[in-house]
Amino acid sequence: MLQRPPDNRDDPAGQGTAFDHVSRFPRGWAIPALVIAWGVVVAAGLGIVWQYEHAAGPLHAAPDRWPVASNIERSPERWTLVLFAHPKCPCTRATLGELARIMTRSADRVQASALFVKPPACSLEPGWEVSELWQAAEQIPGLSVRADPGGVEANRFAAAISGLVLLYDPTGQLKFRGGITASRGHSGDNLGRSTIVQLLNQGSGDVDSTKVYGCELGTLLKETPASCHQQ
Repeated sequence: MLQRPPDNRDDPAGQGTAFDHVSRFPRGWAIPALVIAWGVVVAAGLGIVWQYEHAAGPLHAAPDRWPVASNIERSPERWTLVLFAHPKCPCTRATLGELARIMTRSADRVQASALFVKPPACSLEPGWEVSELWQAAEQIPGLSVRADPGGVEANRFAAAISGLVLLYDPTGQLKFRGGITASRGHSGDNLGRSTIVQLLNQGSGDVDSTKVYGCELGTLLKETPASCHQQ
């Protein structure tokens, strides 16, 4: 009995269906492909995280001489250090940890203050600025902790980012401005902290500024009463 030749009307070129092509891939290709795709996704995610952690904020020019109008305590016999902070900024926790290390070693050489900026919209919220960060700052030996209502002092010293540290010598001359963490929210050895320790102990440091990592104080000052009540 004669066999009927294959019917190629649905595939005139004789190339088979799409499913036929899939079936021709080597066995076991799916798992390696998924692993590679997953690796690409993870690498991209880590890249985004790294970029965020190392995205420094703007560092404006602070006054070269101590502003006469400032109400922050300053000693003519010791160095004066000022930290500007956002009360709710998680990145600033690492800054406080680094400041604690500085003060533990050099509290007798420096008059240090931490100013927590309080937006005007939160003026009717008593204690809004007394956050966990405030309480952590109060535990640092030799550190004076106070509020900065309306960001008056922050504006006076051109502080734009939470975590900015300024260091003035006993004559009122600015010697350092910048951050004391290596990246956003990370503790550990860093150029800012080591420079301040050098200045306090030797009178000179490797640099006069470093990058600052933290929340924007300008955004904080634009808070609305409703947002203050929610936080």
